Amino acid sequence: MGCAKKRVNPKILNYVNRNFNVLYIKSTIKAVEQLPPPWKTKKKGRNGHDPKEVATGCILKVGFNQTYDSIEAYLKESETFKDHFDDIPGHSVIHRGMKKLTTRYIRKVTNRIICFLKRKHKNVAVDSSGFSTHHHSLWYDIRIKKRGKRRDCLKLHIVIDIDTGIILWFKNTRWNQHDSPVFQKLLKHLSDLGAVFGDKAYSSRNNCQLVANKNGVPFLCFKDNATNHAHGKLAWIVSIRSYKKNKDEWMSAYHFRSIVESVFSSIKRRWGSFLRSKKRWMQRKEISLKVLSYNIKQGLLVQYAKESKIPLWKTCE
Repeated sequence: MGCAKKRVNPKILNYVNRNFNVLYIKSTIKAVEQLPPPWKTKKKGRNGHDPKEVATGCILKVGFNQTYDSIEAYLKESETFKDHFDDIPGHSVIHRGMKKLTTRYIRKVTNRIICFLKRKHKNVAVDSSGFSTHHHSLWYDIRIKKRGKRRDCLKLHIVIDIDTGIILWFKNTRWNQHDSPVFQKLLKHLSDLGAVFGDKAYSSRNNCQLVANKNGVPFLCFKDNATNHAHGKLAWIVSIRSYKKNKDEWMSAYHFRSIVESVFSSIKRRWGSFLRSKKRWMQRKEISLKVLSYNIKQGLLVQYAKESKIPLWKTCE
């Protein structure tokens, strides 16, 4: 995996951490207000809560790692939330709103958060990691003649911008699905690319050619049995020759992908590696909200770095 060559500037990180709650609420409200309501209110019956208000409460619930009861109490004491919304949704309202909230809407909020970071020729890294769930898998091993049991996980695939640490796109799959086919879906919504980093799980001729077609340079670590046969994918030949010609320099550039490991570490340390939801569709929604929460925080770091005109990253010694 290699060692990370840079980390977030402590000056920027300390400022955001000190004012995280207020900045997080303001950024969430701003993004939600710029989008259409997540669902339509009923025409009959009494007037319910504003859908945007409830959606904001759902996002804050996951962003602050709160239960439904505790997020209600927090919103009642939050002056920042009261300044934008007149009515405070209760815990039952937020719970019902979480069921109505769609993954598509969460993606829209995520795209609104990172819209100011879109640019061409981005250096990106791709990786995946599992988040534990309540489900278990059972099987019978014929060789040892015993039953096996293990906890399932939901796998999160992400593609990040190396320069900012922002998650540009993500995909959820089951734990037993291969990584390589997901690579094309992650890069589908990205146009012109720079360097693309990925481990051996994403190393294939089709993926190398896909990166080349988007004007990018693939740094997909080769498997031990990789050969020079192109099979019609010229980008594979160019990449493997560059690897064999100067292996040390190639691997030095490849280890920039260790930043993506730091992204997963940040998500799991702050928002947890366990999914509390029991239903599969709610688990996908919960993990999407974790990605959104991370992007909001990282966006705050990038924004403060630009406003203060200081570098976002600091070289590790």
